[in-house]
Formats: sequence, C-alpha cells, structure tokens
Amino acid sequence: MRSGDAYVASLRDGRTVFLDGERVDDVTKHPAFIEPIRRVAEIYDRAKAAEHDPALTYADPITGARHSNMWLPPRSADDLGARRRIHRFWAEPSFGLMGRTPDHVACVLTAFAAWRHLFDRGGARFGDNVVRFYERARDEDLYVAYAIVPPQVDRASPAHRHPEPFLHPGVVRETGAGIVVRGSHAIATSATMADWLFVSYITPLVPGDEDYAISLVMPMNAEGLRLYPRRPYATTATSVYDYPLSSRFDEVDTTVVFNDVLVPWEHVFIYRDVDLVNAQFHDSPSHTTANFQSLVRFGVKLEFMAGLAMRLAEIQGATGDPSVQATLGGEIGALCAAFDALVKAAERFPLITSGVARPHPQYVYAGMGLQRTLIVDMMRTLRELAGGAFQAVPSSDSAFTSPETRADTERYYQSAAAGARERIKLVKLVWDFVGTEFGGRQLQYEMFYSASQPVVNRRMFKSYDWAAATAIVDRCLGEY
Repeated sequence: MRSGDAYVASLRDGRTVFLDGERVDDVTKHPAFIEPIRRVAEIYDRAKAAEHDPALTYADPITGARHSNMWLPPRSADDLGARRRIHRFWAEPSFGLMGRTPDHVACVLTAFAAWRHLFDRGGARFGDNVVRFYERARDEDLYVAYAIVPPQVDRASPAHRHPEPFLHPGVVRETGAGIVVRGSHAIATSATMADWLFVSYITPLVPGDEDYAISLVMPMNAEGLRLYPRRPYATTATSVYDYPLSSRFDEVDTTVVFNDVLVPWEHVFIYRDVDLVNAQFHDSPSHTTANFQSLVRFGVKLEFMAGLAMRLAEIQGATGDPSVQATLGGEIGALCAAFDALVKAAERFPLITSGVARPHPQYVYAGMGLQRTLIVDMMRTLRELAGGAFQAVPSSDSAFTSPETRADTERYYQSAAAGARERIKLVKLVWDFVGTEFGGRQLQYEMFYSASQPVVNRRMFKSYDWAAATAIVDRCLGEY
C-alpha cells in the first residue's frame, strides 16, 4: 500500500493542466491544489499505517498480500460491510465533502473485474484487459478518476449527429498499437489529483454512435490529454479561519480534452460496441457499488451537518427551547437516522448473482432519490438556525488581531455561551458550508452528481418490489 509521499510524487508526471490560460508546472505546488492533495496524501499514510488491520484490509487468497478493502470484490453482506468501513475511512477526514476520493472509481473497477464476462462479450482480450488493469490498480493502490459525462453541446442529438464530429470523445482511427481518441468530457472531478483516468459514457448511446462507444483507461500524463479545472476555491480563500472548508477540501471539477490521445489496446475495455457501453454500469454491479460509496460518504456529511446544527443551537443557548428541539429532532436527527438505515439495509440485504454481492438496488436508489431533497432541506434548516448570524460577522480574522478593532470585536461578537472568536469560528464554518461558492458547489454536486431526478426515479421504479406490493392488493381484492 502506497505512502502519502509516493502518491504526491506520482503527480509530478508532466500532466498537462491549464488554469486561467496558463499551464500549471506542478500541481503539488500550486496553491489551487496543494491542500486537497495534502488531504488525500494524509489518508494514504493513515491507510498504510493500518495495512494489517482486518477491519480495513483483506488478504489476497492466492498471494496473501494485503490490499485496501476498496478493492475487495464483495461476495456477501459482510464484504459489503467491510467496504462500508473503508468508505467511511476515506470520507471522514473531509467530513464527507470530497466525493471522488480514490475509493469511488475503485468500486467501478472492482465491479468490472468481478463481472468480466460482460466485457468478454466483446472478445476475451477485453475481459483480460479489465482484470489486468484492476489488479494493477489494486496492487499499486492507484487513484483513478473518471470522465463519463460529455459536454452539453446539443442534448437533443446523439454524438454522431452533432454538426462537428468528436465533440464527444470517440475513436478517430485505430492503429496496431491502439486507438486514437479525440473529443471532450465535461466533468472529471478530482482528475488533477488522480493517477489515471477511466473514460466512457454514463449517458446512453444510440445506434450510429459506434465511433463513440468506448470504455478505456489512460494515465493523466498521456500525450494529448489536457485538463481544464474550473476556478478553484482555495485560491480565493483568505485564511483557514475565514474559509475552513473552501481552503482545504475543494476536489476541483475538471473538463478533460483528448487531442488525439493514443490508447494502447491493453487499456481498452470496450471498443465500438454501443450495447456493451450502455450495459457496463447497470448490468454489472458497478452502478450500485459505486453509489453505495457515495451514500456512505453522504451519510458522513449528514452527521457533520447534524453536528453543525447542534453546535449552532448550543452557542446560541437555544438547546432548551422546545421549538429548537423539535427542529433538531424532526428536521435533522430523524432524516439522518432514516438515511443511515437505508445504507445499512443496502449492505445487509444484498442481491447476490454470479457469486457477486451488490448493495440492494432498492435501498441504493431510494437513498439517491432522497439525497437531493435532504441536502436542500438540511441546508435550509442550518440557515434558519443561524438566522442573521451570517450577516453580523467580522470581515476577516484580522479583526481579532488588530489593536484598533480587537476590543470591540471580542466584546460585541460574543454570545452568552461562547467567546467571540469561538462563536465567529463556528458561524464562518457553517457559512462556508451553506453560503459560499464552495457551499453552492456542494449543493449542486449532491443534487446532480448521480443524474437528474427523473433518471434516478426510473432506476427506483425498476428496483422496487412492486410485485409484493400489488400482491397485497390482490389478496385484499380476493377477500370480498
């Protein structure tokens, strides 16, 4: 298992990153990326220190080597429990704010390898490629990001009908060495901090899209691969005190451009097969396994939000107020507990097919459907608990150090339960979560990272046990 230093060193690979029109020489030294990279490196170090902990790692049955449970092919509910623990391990240091840590795409690759027979349908060599790369990623403990959502050029037309070819990623030609990819994907969260990029489509392809029907991996320093991050929030954070989340946990969403990238054949999983590209996430356990990670991570964020709400009530001296207790219990505690129950149900009642346990889709998609509602409702509750506190704060932490302003600041920004610095520290933390640009991105991410609501709802429709529900109605009808 790799160390944090080894992870950071791997990012100095000459990758092509452009920010504000200028090339970034070294992402590990650029202020936009230093802090999130540091956070990931620290977790790698913690994982390495725990590499013999059976709660977080498993032993390969053939070699005896121990690997992180993020690479464990789940065969039972207990295996899913092991995966849940490793997802919490990765989520807790960022309080659930970083959604695309290494354990996310590890879910995808692990599910693909466990379901290699799907890729064998395109030819056994492609199934071999999937398993071989999974084993490499597992053995080297790689950080793999993915790019699976194309730019919004024309959402009403399939890729092959766009006015210009290869706006979406596709194969412009093949050679003896591999295939040449051209185009762009719009959202590759954490790509600037990852080792490799998995490229395919989560949006459905249609007949005629064969040139775009690909599933493959490439290193982040592949020739012709360009990374264009959105504006990072860390660069505008004046201090950790004023922006405790923006300054440390922005995983930076990135547009990726493929300028005729040569992908060797051994890194290709699916080639020019529309049906297989459409099937890879949902026929395999990939989609439910990856979103199980997302739900575990979101559960950590909910706990963080619950803690923020309680601390706000405490610092305002309001925990004895019956109306505040009702808000905390009904609009925070009950929702957090219900969501946690969905995650545990998905784990404890898996669907086991072909020897692979997938988290139960009924509970996974129920959680995903509720997720966008919960994030909106709980952020609104935090705003209501804070009231006007967000407007009555010093402009920066310098107010506590300036001889001209220190006395007034400490006197008039205090509360009955806390001194001014402690109270403002909490208020700024909550504001960075719900009100800053970073907070807005967190809201948008939770609402749309998994797809639009109708798409999630259709998945829920396909996963719910309607037969059992209608059988109850039929029994009732048959009684009279």
